[in-house]
Amino acid sequence: MSDSTTLRHATDGPLEVRVHIPSPAVAVLRPFGAIDLMTAPLFVERVEFQLSCHAHTIIDMRDVTFLGSRGVRALLTVHESARTAGVRLYLTSADTPPTARVLQLTGLAELLPVITTSTDELVAGLTHSWGPRVGAERNG
Repeated sequence: MSDSTTLRHATDGPLEVRVHIPSPAVAVLRPFGAIDLMTAPLFVERVEFQLSCHAHTIIDMRDVTFLGSRGVRALLTVHESARTAGVRLYLTSADTPPTARVLQLTGLAELLPVITTSTDELVAGLTHSWGPRVGAERNG
C-alpha cells in the first residue's frame, strides 16, 4: 500500500510525503522537500495518522531539503505523539546536510530516535520480528 500527498507553496516549493506500508505493523514516511512554516502542519498530520495505525513508524529524512524551526517543532510534536500512543518512532537517513546540522545544533540528535541503519535494513528487521513464527510451540 502506498500513498502520497503534495502541498505546494510559492516560496520553498512543494513538500511531498510518500507513505509506504511494508507490513501491517510498519509505516515508512519519506518527506521530499522543505519542512518549514508552511509545510510542517502537513508533515505532522501525515505522521500522526500513521502513528494511529501502526506499531512502528519510520521517517526517512534523506530527501528533506530544508529543516526550519517549524520543522524542528514538528519533529518534537510527532515524537511526543508517538510516546503518548505507545508507538515506536524512528528517524533514518538523518545524516544529510540539511537535517544533520539542525539536529546537532538543537540537541535533537540526542533526544529523537535517530537510527544509523538504513531504512531498508530497519524495515526488514521490524517486519521479520512481526511475522509469524515458524515452529512456535503452542501453550496447552
